[in-house]
Amino acid sequence: MTTAESVFARDTPLYIESESGRIDRYPRNAWLRWGLRLAAAMPFVLVAVWFQVRSGGDWSGTANGALAARVSELPWGSSDVAALAELYPIISSVLALIVPGGALGLGIAGALVGGLLLQLVLQSMQRKEFPRPVRLVFIGTLALTPLFAYVVTTSFEAALGLTFFGLGMIDLVRFVTYANTQAGFRAGLLFACSAMADSTGLFVALVAAMAAALIVRSRSASRLANAIVVVFPTLALLGSLVVLGIAFRLGPLAMIRGDLVWDAERATTVADLLLSPSGLLYLAPTAVVIVAAVALRYPGVGVVAPVMTGMILLAYILGLTPPGLAGINYLLMLLLAVAVVPRPVTVPSTLVVCATSVVLWVIGWMQALTSETVGAWIRTLMGGAS
Repeated sequence: MTTAESVFARDTPLYIESESGRIDRYPRNAWLRWGLRLAAAMPFVLVAVWFQVRSGGDWSGTANGALAARVSELPWGSSDVAALAELYPIISSVLALIVPGGALGLGIAGALVGGLLLQLVLQSMQRKEFPRPVRLVFIGTLALTPLFAYVVTTSFEAALGLTFFGLGMIDLVRFVTYANTQAGFRAGLLFACSAMADSTGLFVALVAAMAAALIVRSRSASRLANAIVVVFPTLALLGSLVVLGIAFRLGPLAMIRGDLVWDAERATTVADLLLSPSGLLYLAPTAVVIVAAVALRYPGVGVVAPVMTGMILLAYILGLTPPGLAGINYLLMLLLAVAVVPRPVTVPSTLVVCATSVVLWVIGWMQALTSETVGAWIRTLMGGAS
C-alpha cells in the first residue's frame, strides 16, 4: 500500500450518517416543526403561569427569582470593571434583561426552551432510526417527570444550560462517531454556550472532552483531536475572562461570579448527603447509566457518568449552583443517555434501553417527591402551603 493510500484509508470514516450526506429534520415541514415545539412547550408554560397564580407572584425561593433580582440590581451606569463580574453567566443575564415579565417571564421563556429541547431530542432519535417504542419511552421519561417541569419553569439559567448541553452531546456523537466535522465545531460552541448560560455547567466542556475520547470513534486515531475540538471554545472564553481579570488587577477569577473557593460547609453538606438514603437516590441515575452502558457494551459512557456527577457536586461546593435548583444531575444523566446510546438493533438491546429509561423515570419521580425544594414547588402548584 502506498503512502497516499494508507493516509486515505486512515482518514476514511468507519461510520457515516447518510449516504447522501444530508440528514432530514423532523418533522420535515418547518411549520409542523415549530408547531411541535410550541405544543411540547405549552404544558410547561401553563405550569409557570399556574405557579404565578398560586404563589401570589412570589418567586423568591426559585432560581428565576434570584436571577431577576440580580439583573435588576446590576450597576449599569458604573464604570467599575468589577461590576461586569455580576453578569456571569453572561448569556442568561443578558437574556434576562430582554425577557419581559420578571421571574414569570423567565419561567415562560424557560418553558419554550424546554419545548425546543424535547423536539430536538426527538429529532435526534428519529435520525438515528430508534424504534418508535424507544422514542416514546425516552421522550416520556424526559417530559413526564416533575424534575424537568420544575427546572424549565423555575430556572431559566438551568434550562438554557441543559439545552445547550443536550444539543452539544447530540452533535458530539455526530462528530466523533460519524466524522461530521461541522457537527464537531458546533458541539464545541454549544458546550461553551452552556458554560456561559449556566454557572453549574462551567465544567461541562471538560466532561464532554472526556466523552469525545471514550465513545465509539469513526477514526481510531482521533481521540486527542476530538477532545481538543470540543473543549477549545470553552477554554478560550474562560481564558479571556481570566486575562480580563488580570489586566484590570482584579484577580484571575474575578470575572466569574462567585469566589470559586472551596466551601467547607457545603463540602460537609455534600458528604452527609451522599452517605444518607437521599444520597443513594441522588446517585441512582448515575448508577443506572453505568449499568446500562456496561450491558450495551459501551463502557466509555459508564466512565463519563460518574465524572459528570462529580463535576456537578464540585460546582455546588464552589458556590456556582444558583439557589432553589434541584434535579440537575438527573436531567444531565438522562440527556447523556439519550444522546450517546446507539440505536438498538436486537431485541435484548431494545429491552435494555427501554428498561433503563423506565427505571430513570421512576427515579425521577422518587427524587421529586423526596426533595424539599421540588416538594415545596409541587405543594404551591396544588394550592397548599409552600
